[in-house]
Amino acid sequence: MLTARTLAEAQVYVSVMTAADETAPATAPAPIEPGPNLAEGEDAWTVTTTAGEIAVPYASEDAARTIGSRFGLGLSQLIDAAQWALVAATYARRALEADMAYTGGPDQDRGSVELNWEFAADAVGEALKFLPEGAEQVPAEGVWSELGRQAVARSPELVTRSKLVDDLEYYRGTLDDFRALYGPSA
Repeated sequence: MLTARTLAEAQVYVSVMTAADETAPATAPAPIEPGPNLAEGEDAWTVTTTAGEIAVPYASEDAARTIGSRFGLGLSQLIDAAQWALVAATYARRALEADMAYTGGPDQDRGSVELNWEFAADAVGEALKFLPEGAEQVPAEGVWSELGRQAVARSPELVTRSKLVDDLEYYRGTLDDFRALYGPSA
């Protein structure tokens, strides 16, 4: 059985593996409730998905929530560095579109803009975890999926330190600018 560090990571993995709708905005994870797709076990939830069953250890989810790490501590065993970079770019595209359309009107969803920028920054942060100290590029073993290898073949800079750091600064900076323009969230 596959193991995710958090429920959010499990959701992203399913999206990556099932080619989810790239135009859909980021959404806050639904409350954790046992049901037809989520079973509680002794040490972990078991999430039943179209991509297979995924275990999410309670301790891992709790530790991630405690320190504010959306996708979990340590390296992902499900999603490789290139896939994380692609996920970050997808969230950033959604964020930019929502950001450009946002005018501050009461009928607009400000949370969607902020959440997509946050997800983009967090996802690129996950890709950065695969970079060894001092390395300029994620090593080959950090890109194990076919999707990841194809992405790096098309764009070799995808998992370089300079690209990932630039992306992270852009996503965080744009979110900061958005919040400075429209004030703190309610």
